[in-house]
Amino acid sequence: MTTRTPSPFFQDFVTLRDAMNQLFEQSLVDPARLLVGGGSARSVPLEVYETPDTVVVKALVPGIDPDGLTVTYDRGVLTLHGRTEAPQAHDDWNWHLREIGYGEVTRSITLPAQVDTDGAQTKLTHGVLTLTLPKVEEARTKRIRIVPTQQLASSN
Repeated sequence: MTTRTPSPFFQDFVTLRDAMNQLFEQSLVDPARLLVGGGSARSVPLEVYETPDTVVVKALVPGIDPDGLTVTYDRGVLTLHGRTEAPQAHDDWNWHLREIGYGEVTRSITLPAQVDTDGAQTKLTHGVLTLTLPKVEEARTKRIRIVPTQQLASSN
Protein backbone atom coordinates (compact mmCIF):
# COMPACT_ATOMS: atom_id res chain seq x y z
CA MET A 1 0.00 0.00 0.00
CA THR A 2 1.34 3.39 -0.99
CA THR A 3 0.88 6.40 1.23
CA ARG A 4 0.56 9.70 -0.56
CA THR A 5 1.50 12.95 1.06
CA PRO A 6 -0.11 16.13 -0.15
CA SER A 7 1.99 18.39 -2.27
CA PRO A 8 3.05 21.71 -0.68
CA PHE A 9 1.29 23.30 -3.65
CA PHE A 10 -2.11 22.10 -2.34
CA GLN A 11 -1.33 23.14 1.23
CA ASP A 12 -1.32 26.74 0.00
CA PHE A 13 -4.92 26.30 -1.19
CA VAL A 14 -6.02 25.04 2.20
CA THR A 15 -4.38 28.05 3.79
CA LEU A 16 -6.07 30.33 1.28
CA ARG A 17 -9.44 28.69 1.96
CA ASP A 18 -8.98 29.12 5.71
CA ALA A 19 -7.98 32.75 5.19
CA MET A 20 -11.08 33.41 3.08
CA ASN A 21 -13.34 31.75 5.67
CA GLN A 22 -11.80 33.88 8.39
CA LEU A 23 -12.20 37.02 6.28
CA PHE A 24 -15.91 36.34 5.72
CA GLU A 25 -16.52 35.44 9.36
CA GLN A 26 -14.90 38.67 10.53
CA SER A 27 -16.47 40.94 7.94
CA LEU A 28 -20.09 39.76 8.20
CA VAL A 29 -22.29 40.97 11.00
CA ASP A 30 -23.38 38.27 13.39
CA PRO A 31 -27.21 38.49 13.51
CA ALA A 32 -27.17 37.75 17.25
CA ARG A 33 -25.22 40.98 17.81
CA LEU A 34 -28.05 42.96 16.26
CA LEU A 35 -30.42 41.69 18.92
CA VAL A 36 -28.27 42.66 21.90
CA GLY A 37 -29.95 45.34 23.95
CA GLY A 38 -33.51 44.57 22.98
CA GLY A 39 -35.69 44.38 19.95
CA SER A 40 -37.16 41.13 18.79
CA ALA A 41 -36.82 37.78 20.53
CA ARG A 42 -33.40 36.20 20.72
CA SER A 43 -32.64 32.52 20.34
CA VAL A 44 -31.76 30.13 23.16
CA PRO A 45 -28.55 28.11 22.56
CA LEU A 46 -29.24 24.37 22.92
CA GLU A 47 -27.63 20.97 23.14
CA VAL A 48 -29.87 17.97 22.36
CA TYR A 49 -28.88 14.34 22.63
CA GLU A 50 -30.65 11.03 22.75
CA THR A 51 -30.13 7.93 24.89
CA PRO A 52 -31.95 4.63 24.37
CA ASP A 53 -34.72 5.74 26.77
CA THR A 54 -34.64 9.55 26.87
CA VAL A 55 -34.14 12.77 24.95
CA VAL A 56 -32.04 15.31 26.86
CA VAL A 57 -32.19 19.03 26.10
CA LYS A 58 -29.80 21.56 27.66
CA ALA A 59 -30.56 25.25 27.23
CA LEU A 60 -28.51 28.31 28.19
CA VAL A 61 -30.89 30.65 30.01
CA PRO A 62 -28.67 32.83 32.23
CA GLY A 63 -30.42 35.53 34.20
CA ILE A 64 -33.90 34.12 33.63
CA ASP A 65 -35.86 33.35 36.77
CA PRO A 66 -37.36 29.81 36.80
CA ASP A 67 -40.82 31.39 37.10
CA GLY A 68 -40.08 33.37 33.93
CA LEU A 69 -39.42 30.24 31.87
CA THR A 70 -42.10 28.42 29.90
CA VAL A 71 -41.52 25.03 28.29
CA THR A 72 -44.18 23.52 26.05
CA TYR A 73 -44.36 20.37 23.92
CA ASP A 74 -46.86 20.00 21.10
CA ARG A 75 -46.87 17.38 18.32
CA GLY A 76 -43.14 16.71 18.54
CA VAL A 77 -42.05 20.34 18.88
CA LEU A 78 -40.43 21.57 22.09
CA THR A 79 -40.60 25.34 22.71
CA LEU A 80 -38.70 27.27 25.36
CA HIS A 81 -39.66 30.86 26.12
CA GLY A 82 -38.36 33.27 28.73
CA ARG A 83 -38.06 36.94 29.53
CA THR A 84 -35.56 39.15 31.35
CA GLU A 85 -36.07 42.76 32.32
CA ALA A 86 -33.42 45.43 31.75
CA PRO A 87 -32.38 47.32 34.86
CA GLN A 88 -33.73 50.83 35.17
CA ALA A 89 -31.24 53.32 33.75
CA HIS A 90 -30.55 56.52 35.64
CA ASP A 91 -29.92 59.96 34.19
CA ASP A 92 -26.53 60.14 35.86
CA TRP A 93 -25.33 56.85 34.32
CA ASN A 94 -22.77 57.09 31.52
CA TRP A 95 -22.73 53.76 29.64
CA HIS A 96 -19.32 52.56 28.41
CA LEU A 97 -20.33 49.07 27.33
CA ARG A 98 -23.75 47.44 27.08
CA GLU A 99 -23.71 43.91 25.70
CA ILE A 100 -26.15 42.06 27.94
CA GLY A 101 -29.33 41.31 26.03
CA TYR A 102 -32.63 41.77 27.82
CA GLY A 103 -36.14 40.96 26.72
CA GLU A 104 -37.60 37.77 25.32
CA VAL A 105 -35.74 34.61 24.37
CA THR A 106 -37.38 31.77 22.53
CA ARG A 107 -36.49 28.55 20.74
CA SER A 108 -38.56 25.81 19.11
CA ILE A 109 -37.12 22.54 17.88
CA THR A 110 -38.47 19.24 16.64
CA LEU A 111 -37.30 16.49 18.96
CA PRO A 112 -35.79 13.31 17.46
CA ALA A 113 -38.41 11.08 19.16
CA GLN A 114 -41.84 11.36 20.77
CA VAL A 115 -41.57 11.96 24.51
CA ASP A 116 -43.75 11.50 27.59
CA THR A 117 -44.05 14.97 29.16
CA ASP A 118 -45.64 13.56 32.33
CA GLY A 119 -42.33 11.87 33.18
CA ALA A 120 -40.17 14.91 32.37
CA GLN A 121 -37.45 15.91 34.82
CA THR A 122 -36.08 19.46 34.92
CA LYS A 123 -33.04 21.00 36.54
CA LEU A 124 -31.88 24.64 36.44
CA THR A 125 -28.29 25.09 37.61
CA HIS A 126 -26.10 28.14 37.02
CA GLY A 127 -28.20 29.33 34.08
CA VAL A 128 -28.35 25.93 32.34
CA LEU A 129 -31.78 24.32 32.06
CA THR A 130 -31.62 20.53 31.63
CA LEU A 131 -34.74 18.69 30.48
CA THR A 132 -34.67 14.90 30.64
CA LEU A 133 -37.64 13.64 28.66
CA PRO A 134 -38.47 9.91 28.63
CA LYS A 135 -39.35 8.51 25.24
CA VAL A 136 -42.77 6.99 24.74
CA GLU A 137 -42.62 3.20 24.52
CA GLU A 138 -43.20 3.22 20.74
CA ALA A 139 -40.17 5.49 20.20
CA ARG A 140 -37.70 3.40 22.22
CA THR A 141 -35.12 1.35 20.44
CA LYS A 142 -36.03 -2.32 20.41
CA ARG A 143 -33.78 -5.22 19.62
CA ILE A 144 -34.90 -7.67 16.97
CA ARG A 145 -33.68 -11.21 17.49
CA ILE A 146 -31.99 -12.81 14.49
CA VAL A 147 -32.77 -16.49 14.03
CA PRO A 148 -30.23 -18.42 11.94
CA THR A 149 -31.64 -20.15 8.86
CA GLN A 150 -30.66 -23.64 10.14
CA GLN A 151 -32.81 -23.21 13.25
CA LEU A 152 -35.75 -22.16 11.12
CA ALA A 153 -35.47 -25.26 8.96
CA SER A 154 -35.16 -27.64 11.94
CA SER A 155 -38.13 -26.15 13.77
CA ASN A 156 -40.55 -26.92 10.87
